[in-house]
Amino acid sequence: MSRRVATIDRDMELIEPPPTWTADWVRDRLVEAYRIEQRLPGAARRTQSGLWPKPIYEFADVVGWEAQGMEDARQRVLAQWSSARGGVYAVEISRMDEAHGWLAQHLGLQHQVERACLASWATCIAYRRSLRALMLRRRWSRATFYRRVEDGSGIIAAALRKEGVEVR
Repeated sequence: MSRRVATIDRDMELIEPPPTWTADWVRDRLVEAYRIEQRLPGAARRTQSGLWPKPIYEFADVVGWEAQGMEDARQRVLAQWSSARGGVYAVEISRMDEAHGWLAQHLGLQHQVERACLASWATCIAYRRSLRALMLRRRWSRATFYRRVEDGSGIIAAALRKEGVEVR
């Protein structure tokens, strides 16, 4: 894994996607997903305690909670979500949900260590946390950690290519 990947600090919308799924693009999309998650209203800073992403409530759930007989609940919730921390739009939430789903769908129970390392790596990059501190706290070997991140993103990229999922 190149050093460039560990210091991702760019706007994903300005980058042209590759012609096919690559491990680098999967990692970039996961970082993007955690950065979108960070901008959700009421979202607390993600901790490194769990392996699975915290539940993200969908727009329909929030509207249902907020509605309680009010007809303008949909517009009010959408306006609230759009103005929070720089705004979160439906397209971004769809991309975030898609990337979070890869961890469970393609790595799931068969590749738990790769899933944990990849999710932790993307979270640290997105939330600007120290990877070194994470590895020391978990007592993970640096070389093994990066190999697992690379392997996990490679497994996801291969699965997406095999399924014929469009690169976006």
